[in-house]
Amino acid sequence: MKKIAVFLFLAAVATTAISAKEKKDPIVMTVAGKDIPVSEFVFFAKKDNSVDFNNKKSVADYVELFKNYKLKVADAEALTINKAPKFELELEDYKKQLQESFLSDKVGEDSAMRVIYDRSKLIPGFTYIVFRFRGEELTAKDTVAQFEKAQAAYQRIMNGEPLDSVGTELSTDNPGIVYGKVEYVYPLQMMKLIEDKLYTMNVGEIIPPLRSISGFHIMRLDRRIPNPGRVRVAHILVGYNSDEPSDELKAATLLRADSVYNQAIGGADFAELAKTYSNDTISGARGGVLNYFGLGEMVESFEQAAFSLQNIGDISKPVQTRFGYHIIKLLDKKTDIPYEEMESQIYENMKRTERNFDLYRGFEEKMKARHGYVFYPEAYAELNALAADYFPTDTNFYKKATQMFKTLITLDSINFPQAEFAEYIYYKARSAKTYSQDFLQEVFDLFVRDIVTELERRNLERDYPEYNMLVKEYYDGILLFEISNKRIWSKPAEEQPALEAEWIKELNEKYPVKINKKVVKQIKKYL
Repeated sequence: MKKIAVFLFLAAVATTAISAKEKKDPIVMTVAGKDIPVSEFVFFAKKDNSVDFNNKKSVADYVELFKNYKLKVADAEALTINKAPKFELELEDYKKQLQESFLSDKVGEDSAMRVIYDRSKLIPGFTYIVFRFRGEELTAKDTVAQFEKAQAAYQRIMNGEPLDSVGTELSTDNPGIVYGKVEYVYPLQMMKLIEDKLYTMNVGEIIPPLRSISGFHIMRLDRRIPNPGRVRVAHILVGYNSDEPSDELKAATLLRADSVYNQAIGGADFAELAKTYSNDTISGARGGVLNYFGLGEMVESFEQAAFSLQNIGDISKPVQTRFGYHIIKLLDKKTDIPYEEMESQIYENMKRTERNFDLYRGFEEKMKARHGYVFYPEAYAELNALAADYFPTDTNFYKKATQMFKTLITLDSINFPQAEFAEYIYYKARSAKTYSQDFLQEVFDLFVRDIVTELERRNLERDYPEYNMLVKEYYDGILLFEISNKRIWSKPAEEQPALEAEWIKELNEKYPVKINKKVVKQIKKYL
């Protein structure tokens, strides 16, 4: 995106704002030829709890301390420590991290994450029929045949045929149609579109064909049960040692399992029994202990037995699976995991997936309002109609769209035409959407996000004084550390006080300092 006019405009505005601000931010001192505004002095002084602004001596002491601090920074700059690649890289990394904290809406992000957290307290189970799409980069005409099949199937169901019968019939010998059941599913484990729908449906409800990136879905919500949480267990597997065990082998295996079970409930050390008897050699080596798991993550009979154990230390009777018989001991239960324990995991998952639009929506809406965002639906409709015929990354779409010049959006009174969005698609498009118009919408949302974020990024110094101060603090801090380590801290501890005093004297003789006593005297005025 090469909107030179925007960036020139921003530069002019930023320069004007800074000049105006300087008039209201007098110089408190000049150190080594550099003016230090009172705002910077106050910012640092407020961070020093020992400074009492009502006490003249306290303020005077801090003026001396701050002056010497700035002299050390000046000395580091004189040695060009601030020009070293390592220094520049560290400062740049910090600025990027700092910008991210300013270019966000933590309240909005928290709200979006709590939606996921609240959903995690309920577990849906559903039945589906999916009419799969073939290939990628699909336009409307590519999906018509599957939609008609899905719509016909839905009408049959609405007319009284059981969804399960229709699904079984249609999916038989037809790889393009899939019928199945999901017993348990959690938030962030499925497509956002599907998840959003499941959490708004009523139990027993069947929805009409819903289009996703994979096809048209007919779904029935079978249940939505409370989440029992996660459990941690240890188990001993008394295995069949055969992929196709006979009835005799199963009976003999059960006898061996009963023997181990009786030892366990009789007081034998469960971990030692697992090491001795378990055919699951990996968990057996660590006393049979498994990782925490929830519903839907283990073989059904195993997890039912595990979740039926009530008290820590309870041991189940032998439970049969296709592997053999398991004796299960409950080690821990997490029935209500606090939001704070899940927050970072939810954030990282949302950030990496299509749910990032939910995560960042609060910030984007604020920035759109801040920068006077105007959307022109008629102009977008023309692009959307073009996407019905061509996938947005198709060269035919690009050729036609770059000849369209209606204003698509306005930000900061600057018009962005359709053609510029077409250039953005060509050079920067990124989306997992395989349906043309979905792809267009997602990339458009990213287009708007990138512009408002860049506008805000370029205005950070103008609009957020704290940002400037934090960058300055970090810049000075790195230099102070490097120069102090070189001059003082690398020397023996007993020599350091004398070296410090000698260095301060040297700095005051080496660099000119001018204190604006009038500003210092009126320092409370600038708090």
